[in-house]
Formats: sequence, C-alpha cells, structure tokens
Amino acid sequence: MPEAVPSRAPASESPTQALIKFLIERIAADPTDGEAQLELGFALVQRIRETADTSLYAPAEAAFAEASRLLPADPRPLIGIGGLRLGRHEFAAALEAGQEALEADPTSASAANVVVDALVELGRYEEAFAAVEALAAGSADLSSLARLSYARELQGDLPGALEAMQRAAASPGLAAENTAFVLAIVGQLQRLTGDPDAARASYEQALELVPDHGPSLAGLGRLAVGDGDLVAARGFYERAAAILPLPEYVIALGETLEAAGDTAGARRQYDLARAETELFRASGVVVDLELSLFEADHGDAAEALKLAEAAYAAAPTVRAADALAWALHRSGRDAEAWKRAQEALRLGSREPLLQYHAGAIAAALGESEVARRHLEAALAADPGFSATGAADARAILEALPAAP
Repeated sequence: MPEAVPSRAPASESPTQALIKFLIERIAADPTDGEAQLELGFALVQRIRETADTSLYAPAEAAFAEASRLLPADPRPLIGIGGLRLGRHEFAAALEAGQEALEADPTSASAANVVVDALVELGRYEEAFAAVEALAAGSADLSSLARLSYARELQGDLPGALEAMQRAAASPGLAAENTAFVLAIVGQLQRLTGDPDAARASYEQALELVPDHGPSLAGLGRLAVGDGDLVAARGFYERAAAILPLPEYVIALGETLEAAGDTAGARRQYDLARAETELFRASGVVVDLELSLFEADHGDAAEALKLAEAAYAAAPTVRAADALAWALHRSGRDAEAWKRAQEALRLGSREPLLQYHAGAIAAALGESEVARRHLEAALAADPGFSATGAADARAILEALPAAP
C-alpha cells in the first residue's frame, strides 16, 4: 500500500490531485503495480512543485522506493529518486542516483538532466556546462533548453539565456503549466536585460494561462518594486505567497512592507518565513544557504555565518560563495568577504543580488569606484530585486565620494 498522503484539499480538485487519487486507488487494487507506484511518485513531486507542500516528500520517496523494488531493472525510479533529492537539496545523493540511472540507460535524457542539475548545484560547473551543451545538441526540448538557458545566465550571457527560453516557449504541444513556467523565466530574463515592458507582458501572458501562477505574480511584484509602487508590489507578493507559500515570496513581502515603513507587518512576515523554513527542514530539505541569507539580512549574523560556512563546505557554488561573503560582511569581516564576493562572480554572473553584495562589501573596504560599478550594475539590471536591498544600494551609492 502507498504511504498515506496528507490532505490539503481546496474547494476544487486539481488535475494532479485527481491523478494522485486515481493512482492510490489503483495501487490499493493491485499493490504489485510498479508502474502505478512510479507514476504516483512523479505525481507527488509535481504536487510539491505546485503547492510547496513538503509533507509530500515522504510519500513520494516511499512510492519511488516501492517502484524500484517492483521494477528492479528499470532506471526510472532512480530518476524519480534523483529528482526528489534535488528538491531536498541533497545534491551529492541526487548526483549518485542520476549517474546510476544513466549507467542503466545511457540514452536517458531524464537521467542526464538529473546529473546536470546536481553538478550545477555542487559547483562542478565545467562538467555541468559540457553536459548541458551535449544535451542541447542532442535534443532541443523544454528540459534541455531550460538547462542551457540557466547555464548561460550563470555565465552572464543574458541574451543567450533569453534566446534559449524563447525557443522553449515556441515548443509545440506544451501544457499550460509548462508554458507558464517558461514564460515566467522569459519574463525574468527580459527584466534583467532591461526590458520591463516585455517582462510584464510575459508574466501577464503566463497568468492568462494559469491565473494562480506564483512565479509570474512574484515577477510582477519585482517590477512594481522597481517602479516604486510598493502598494502594488505588496498585492502581488501577497497573492504569490498565498498560492505558493515559499519563504522567498514571504520574505519579499516582508521587505516590501519594511520599505514602506510597516516594521511590525514586516516582522510578522519574517517570523512566518522562519517558521516555513523550519517546516522545510523538518521534511528533510537542506536550507542552509537560503536561511543564511535571511539571517544575514533580518536576523542573527553569527547564525548566518555558521549556516553559510556549512552550505559552502557542502557545495562551493557561486551562490554559496555569495552567501558566505554576505555573512562575513555582516559579521564585520570585510577583507575575507571580498574574496568570497569575487569568487561568487567568477563565472560572470550579472545577478543583481550578487552585484549588490559585492558593491556593499567594496564600499565598506573604501573601494568607492569598484563599489559604484557593482551597485549601479545591480540597480540597472533590476531596480526591484529587493525592496530593502535596492534601497540600501541607492543609499550606499549616494554616500560614496563623487567620481573623479
């Protein structure tokens, strides 16, 4: 029998919920149905993506384990297990599962995707980028194009990243949810390449397809912050967080409230984000990196540093280097922080948060022109990257000595 699935049933049942219900009934009728167990695992993972309900990780893991037992020669349960471990940020274990699946079926693009994602998240970029290019050369489908786009974005090639996702958006036969996913990324890249009007159109197109699409609502929130319309931004973030209760949306809402002067409201959102993060931890999700950035900005600098050091030790990615740089800066260790900030930018990333952190650290070290370059880059790329972060970037810029 499949493990009991926690119920958070809304007024109407989604297609994924209906599929899960059907598969549970199918397994109850025939517990030896390995295909049903496998499909149940993937359906539960899809439901986690749709709802951020981390309590579904345990039944999904149980379904994949049972599918693996019933289908011992089939690599697909391993692919499912690899995807589950990616979702939990257990990247070394995900790589192991993906490689084992790829050994069983060297032609499996799904297994290769798990391997690529794990390599990226472990900071093994040279291997990851080579694998991405091979994937994209072999199959220009949504999965390969999304990974090609992200690889280009990490390396600062935003036009190339946008081109890959626009090709993905033109793929025939995409489900509405997949099209909305692609359009949200297209909008993000359009925003970062300085075209907020095109970004807004992409987000709105996604919402026409999926009216409760959290990433697109959050994207509109960032555009509103960039426009200085904190009231509209608050509305978008509230809707996004209500639909998909991810800490990142709740934190963005809190920062918007803080920038608007509502300190008490912001604190409530930060407390909620911390509670949500603890729920993720309780479900086996590794959140050291995300929690470090949160603590550095809104909590305990010493705790932020401890978490960042753990995240960096586990996977020395550019994001982990950035989190460590920021925690060191918040702890007053700016010389060490600058080394990590440079490491975070080593691939050429133009991500506003990384640029802002580098600029703030350079300013603390008295490197005014370096600080100016990074802070201006952050605000030019996305003036709404964070309501409080953007305000701080502008304040630091105003305090810098005039350029010679």
